[in-house]
Amino acid sequence: MQGNNVMEALALAILIIFSLAGLAAIFFTTFGTLIILIGSLLYALLTNFSIISVKTLIILTIFYLCGEVLEYFFIIIGAKKLGASNAAAFGALIGGIFGAILGAVGFFGVGLLAGTFLGIFLGAFLVELFIQRNLVKSLKSGAGGVIGRVGSIIAKVAIAIIMLSIIASSII
Repeated sequence: MQGNNVMEALALAILIIFSLAGLAAIFFTTFGTLIILIGSLLYALLTNFSIISVKTLIILTIFYLCGEVLEYFFIIIGAKKLGASNAAAFGALIGGIFGAILGAVGFFGVGLLAGTFLGIFLGAFLVELFIQRNLVKSLKSGAGGVIGRVGSIIAKVAIAIIMLSIIASSII
């Protein structure tokens, strides 16, 4: 019986660390809700699915996937709302991915957030400038992509809170 208590305490510590790291990561990367999901999976495995069930993990996975879809949706909608073409909205997505990679690699992870926002802006801005040759419209497209990213962060924080509530209700 003592071994089970130690394993459950270890599992809970891992879950808490992953949950806090995941919540913080939402602001810096797209993988925050994935980190929360992985933490809950580890917890379930370490407790033999006696507390967090497979059904709960499936529900958490659905929320995670919804968050990923919403993230890209918000960036595209943000860019489009301020007049971006379809190509510029796509440029915002690609720019955000490249910006995140360059920010993480180039500045040892510290530049991830700045790289993401700068990449989204430049992706939409440069594609729109190339296509439309209109500086003001290009600036608006870039700004719209960044506004969309802010919206996606808000949505993913809400999803993370829902996920954490589901996890907590399983444990309590």
